[in-house]
Amino acid sequence: MSQDWPWLVEEASLVLVEVTLDAVAEMGDLSLTQLRALLAVDRHGPLNLSSLATRLNMSLSAAGRMVDRLDGLGLLQRFPAPHSRREIRIDTTSDGREVLERLRSARRRRIGTVLERLTPDARTQLTHVLQEFTAADASRDHDDLTL
Repeated sequence: MSQDWPWLVEEASLVLVEVTLDAVAEMGDLSLTQLRALLAVDRHGPLNLSSLATRLNMSLSAAGRMVDRLDGLGLLQRFPAPHSRREIRIDTTSDGREVLERLRSARRRRIGTVLERLTPDARTQLTHVLQEFTAADASRDHDDLTL
């Protein structure tokens, strides 16, 4: 029996997307784009506005408005760059990092619920397959994943 591997992987990825979206929904009033910005700054920050806009594939003005909102919520902070007083850097605050940890915890909890339905042998096999799958995707910058 032949397997349609891309379809099977797509179906599994949809489960993970739904799990992630459920976790995002628990975050309340923050949009997916705002959470992506928090994740990008947390992972790669501090960043300047231009770098953040590039990472999120959005205009400089849209990124600036989003940073204004997140700064107003106390999730991001702005400060002068040490090498240039004209450049402003953006970093997460402790409240911003707490929001991200709640997101990650909610996502892991939901993934754990799905994994508990598998046999121990299936979980072990899945672990090996996922490690190989991730390693096989050498074309992607895995440090740049945001959600």
